[in-house]
Amino acid sequence: MIDEQDIQRFIEVGVFTVDTPISTDRITAAAEALDRLLPQKDGRPRSGATCNYDDPALIDLIQDPFFEQVARHVLDSPAVYFFQTAIITAFPQPGVEFSFDQHVDTQYTLSDLDGSPRRLTCSFFLWLSDVAADQAPMMYRPGSHRPLAAHWETQTDLVDEIPRIIGIKLADLPDLDYAEPQPLLAKAGQVSVLTTGMVHGASVNTGDTPRKAMVITFHDVDVPVGLPEVQEVTKRKYHAMLRNILSPERR
Repeated sequence: MIDEQDIQRFIEVGVFTVDTPISTDRITAAAEALDRLLPQKDGRPRSGATCNYDDPALIDLIQDPFFEQVARHVLDSPAVYFFQTAIITAFPQPGVEFSFDQHVDTQYTLSDLDGSPRRLTCSFFLWLSDVAADQAPMMYRPGSHRPLAAHWETQTDLVDEIPRIIGIKLADLPDLDYAEPQPLLAKAGQVSVLTTGMVHGASVNTGDTPRKAMVITFHDVDVPVGLPEVQEVTKRKYHAMLRNILSPERR
């Protein structure tokens, strides 16, 4: 499972990576599902989907109790709800200069982060392929979520709005003293547990192998997390669909 050191890294650094109990066969099956669901189109470098798939290999992972159990520990919560899921493939672009995006996906305050339970989402990036330095590693700025959370806490107009999901590019974020970006490297079958309130972003796949990931997120049962209206509608429809196909004990 995880230990207190892992949780402390989530709080202070914003991310930690651990092994999972998920077998190689299940990881391979999920990776093959991405091949079917996310073919490369028109030479585009990335393909993704959010809350719109029911492939058995992916549903098998969504309902695995490992993620729920870890989310409860990370959020210091007695009970958590499944929030959203996404799948992403970054295709090889050999010869293209390395570059990366930087943004946040969520806003919350320092009180939300340091409270009990934590009033934010816990995001799992389950790696379905190896993530080497040339395989589109996520680039993240360690600890950047904390000064941002402290800043959001001073914004009175956000009091009734956060915690919420909202994408904000680095150029539009407060001019704070962020750490230099680092690559998040992992092996297939490992999971990176992070807060997307940390500055992070996708990088170019300069290697020769697609990088595949599945994202699964949770939040405390008593902590509503705001979503843009279109995403909220999609989430509700997906949750309704899941209730019909999940194992009875996981509905």
